[in-house]
Amino acid sequence: MNKIENKRFEESYIEETLENGLHVVIWQKPGFKKSNFVFATPFGGRDSEQLDENNVIHTYPHGVAHFLEHKMFEKEGKDVMEEFSSLGANVNAFTSYNETAYYFSTTNNPIKPLHLLLDFVQELTITEASVEKEKGIIIQELEMYKQMSDSRLFSESFESIFQKHPLRNDIGGTAESVTAITYDILQECYKLNYHPSKMILVGVSAMDPTIILDEIKKNQAQKDFPRLHDAKRVYYDEPKAVGKTIQSIAMDISTTKVADVYKFDGIKNGFEASKIEWCLTLLLDLAFSPLSKQYQVWLDDEIINDAFSYEVEIGPDYGILLFSNETKKTDSFFEMIQTTMLHLDAFDENELSNLKKRYFGTNINSLNSFEAISISFMRMYFSNIDFFKNLEMIETITKEDLYKAYQLIDQKNHSKILIEPKKAV
Repeated sequence: MNKIENKRFEESYIEETLENGLHVVIWQKPGFKKSNFVFATPFGGRDSEQLDENNVIHTYPHGVAHFLEHKMFEKEGKDVMEEFSSLGANVNAFTSYNETAYYFSTTNNPIKPLHLLLDFVQELTITEASVEKEKGIIIQELEMYKQMSDSRLFSESFESIFQKHPLRNDIGGTAESVTAITYDILQECYKLNYHPSKMILVGVSAMDPTIILDEIKKNQAQKDFPRLHDAKRVYYDEPKAVGKTIQSIAMDISTTKVADVYKFDGIKNGFEASKIEWCLTLLLDLAFSPLSKQYQVWLDDEIINDAFSYEVEIGPDYGILLFSNETKKTDSFFEMIQTTMLHLDAFDENELSNLKKRYFGTNINSLNSFEAISISFMRMYFSNIDFFKNLEMIETITKEDLYKAYQLIDQKNHSKILIEPKKAV
């Protein structure tokens, strides 16, 4: 067991990799009543292909990780959510492109729900009949999201910029891919990705972390796990050019929703990718937030409104810069984005300094959020990023770092997406 302390933030946690390979992190927050635990595997919506220990590529229908998440809650004769509720705990799960996570929070003693979390995730009990039944439920869910304009805007954005990267596919898959998922496929994906040595358990609680760790060890000592059949993520050499430069779809909405999406190369080193994300976020804030002198002009001219947003995400084999908005002045919006992007490196150094201090304060405040700690730690662990170094990274960023990050963006390589109102017949 290792104890990690950070005197600057006055925070500490213990960590240990158990005999079965499960990595456990317990973060103590004295004086709080709440507890939050996340149990996760780096198997997500992007993993429709995996490379096994024999260098054989396994190909699955898109949406298999999300489908498996659904089926994990199925236990014959039991209602997992009802069991957590009876213990005074709220349980849920999510599948992103990069991971699947199961989590609960409670203000009661966390030990019993912790055992329940470990037990239900570490046993897959499904039948062929239940798999077939689930398909209709998931397809209905996908259809619901397809009818939501905001969701559709983002899915069309990813499909437009990528030519072959799996991020062009919806995390939940399609009706066709979900229909193709079988009992055997789910069993194989579970075997390859839910072994304890592939996973991490992160807990944040006021309880003595050594007591929690002992309970986890007791739980795991009672279980036998098969030999790890390792599977590795497949990374892609995505073409530099976007798949579609423009995409327009009609839906039952009153005002057009737009997105302008830039694609650039990924960064393999997780720490460096996180630093570039911070740099680009700072540049975007300086140019597109109320810090910009043009921001109020854009509002007054109704080029943007409260729906305007932007985000950056960088992985080992992809980089995304996405602007979205709701406006009737679509041409003006796209022109505003492209013109401002050309001068993104022209910023005020004093404003940069103030913005860095603001973000550092936000990082410190995030240490009061149990969910933020557990989920951020999980994601940084899978990306080989030190949690505390990442918190402090914002202080180390220089104007030269921002210039370097800006050079990664190909100004001509972007897609325009419009979700437009249907025309009256």
